[in-house]
Amino acid sequence: MLPLMALCFIALTVLPAVVTMPLAARLSSLQSLLHLSPQLFIDKDVRAELKNAEIIPDVLDDFHPQIHVDVFYPSSHTPVNLGNNISPSNVSSAPVFEIHDASTLLSNRIYTLVLTDPDATSRSNPVKAEMCHWIVTDISTQELISYSTENVEMTLGTPVDGASNRTELVSYLPPSPPPKTGSHRYVFVLLASEAEIDSSVGQSNITKPVERPHWGYGKVGKGVRKWAKENKLTVVGANFFYSKNKEQ
Repeated sequence: MLPLMALCFIALTVLPAVVTMPLAARLSSLQSLLHLSPQLFIDKDVRAELKNAEIIPDVLDDFHPQIHVDVFYPSSHTPVNLGNNISPSNVSSAPVFEIHDASTLLSNRIYTLVLTDPDATSRSNPVKAEMCHWIVTDISTQELISYSTENVEMTLGTPVDGASNRTELVSYLPPSPPPKTGSHRYVFVLLASEAEIDSSVGQSNITKPVERPHWGYGKVGKGVRKWAKENKLTVVGANFFYSKNKEQ
């Protein structure tokens, strides 16, 4: 069943044009809408929240999300939910993530998940931004499809068996916002390789930032956007949370 907000969106923005069409065209258009509307809902919901938080344009250029990325911290049973507040103590261990709609995945691509902080050391004075907190790459389309189909969570980092090529390019740095620096935005970005790649080989040519602050570029505000462009990666999904030190 479609989400209520998605149905309302279609009713208010699309159906008025559809009803003026001939009957055969109306039926065809409605079938297409019912098939595509979950993607429209993901796009509208995620993109709106990213804009509200100014992640678009601070971290990412405007884009249309293709995949909804659910991130979860199992050690504290805490989900990441498009801008919820999470205590630093609840994100001390690396999270897991899940893809719900495998039909949106691009074939023969390599995926990369990153975590970045555009508010280091504070949002009003981001002298170390962006701060690279995590990069996991060489995640194959087939691996994501398998996990999505089986409806289980993917543990990232070091593979538990030899079947995966995924690589923890930059180890997980737990978010630790300094005292009296307000809330920080911690942004997960899912990227796909622009070109088709043999998933059995992976994408070993992805470069590792030389250091975490500024993603190694040495300039305030530089980060995942520039790094992704240099490595020919495109943004397909994102999620984020806020966190702050208890001393304010």
